[in-house]
Amino acid sequence: MADATGQYCAIDLTAQKKACFTSEQALTDYSSTLASLPLVAVYNWINYNQAGGYSIWYGDHACTATTTDVDYALPTLVGETYDHNNPSGISENNTYSSVSTYTAQSCDIKLFDGTNHSGSSSPWIDRCTHLGGSGTGNCPSTNWYDRASSFQLS
Repeated sequence: MADATGQYCAIDLTAQKKACFTSEQALTDYSSTLASLPLVAVYNWINYNQAGGYSIWYGDHACTATTTDVDYALPTLVGETYDHNNPSGISENNTYSSVSTYTAQSCDIKLFDGTNHSGSSSPWIDRCTHLGGSGTGNCPSTNWYDRASSFQLS
């Protein structure tokens, strides 16, 4: 059963629905009922730490294998809130600290400074444990920690 205070959230880009749960098992059970696929998980804390806020974004199809086209686009993170331990309704806008795409769906994520995919943009990212600009692994060499206001998936 969905719970507005749950720490495990599913947001469907296609259906524009959000549901949060208090256990991973409940999220897993809910996810198994969706026709949508998990595309990317985003975290408010580094190292994929779920305690600071955790959302999985879903869609109705996998991404293409290339990044020359955009498969999904979210024009604004303003108004998207983490629900876990968030009585003040902290927005996902400018709060991403780590990201991880789902390999089976072939997606990469590109973060943008501004809404509507404006301003500076990150390179395409598959997984990054700390968006602070280390350039380690698949992490960008410029700082994207707490900076994204919109994103694209390809």
